[in-house]
Amino acid sequence: MAEDVYEKEFLKPIIKWGMITNLGAALLVFLPPIYLASLGIIPPTDAIAGGAILIISVAGAYWFVEPISYYSILGIPGTYMSFLAGNISNLRLPCSAVAQAVLGVKEGTKQAEVVATIAIAASIIVNTSLLTIGVFGGAAALAAAPPIVKEAFKYILPAIFGAIFGQFALRDPKLAAIALPLAIILVLAKLPAWLAILISVFAMMGIARYYYGRKLAEKSK
Repeated sequence: MAEDVYEKEFLKPIIKWGMITNLGAALLVFLPPIYLASLGIIPPTDAIAGGAILIISVAGAYWFVEPISYYSILGIPGTYMSFLAGNISNLRLPCSAVAQAVLGVKEGTKQAEVVATIAIAASIIVNTSLLTIGVFGGAAALAAAPPIVKEAFKYILPAIFGAIFGQFALRDPKLAAIALPLAIILVLAKLPAWLAILISVFAMMGIARYYYGRKLAEKSK
């Protein structure tokens, strides 16, 4: 019974409206250039191609890495909401991970998806409300802040990722002991950021799968 409610009443409408809203947002992105084109403002073809190549070379890997690597924590509903609202790595992902950890649910389960949905929806509401306030008052407050405070904003994202890494490292220190040196080696190798992320994410997915496969095999003996 609970399974039917989850699939039909919870997940099915979310998938339907998630597809509609995300595809709709993707189409709306083209409205500004279409409007400018209607006014006769059209950049040269080589400029468009050059800009597209630049964006794809920088962010192309994220199109594949983020949906795969974030899915287990965001879940299906959370993935739709997060990719529509943005701020995934620095806001939606931490909110979902912390909520699941506090409630003690395992990533990838149906319970985790429900928790992630609530956590991410709450983060979007709070974020949008605070952002509205920040648009009007934040710029003035930041301008009045001392230089040391402004400098600290550069380290927000690393601090968030460090906290998330620490949270999951406590669950399995052995995998953390592999992931951290691997990431350091890739950074020291001075690979392009997109390639380093691609290698580290898929390498750790393969290692974790092998590691847990061995653990399950040992338990079944």
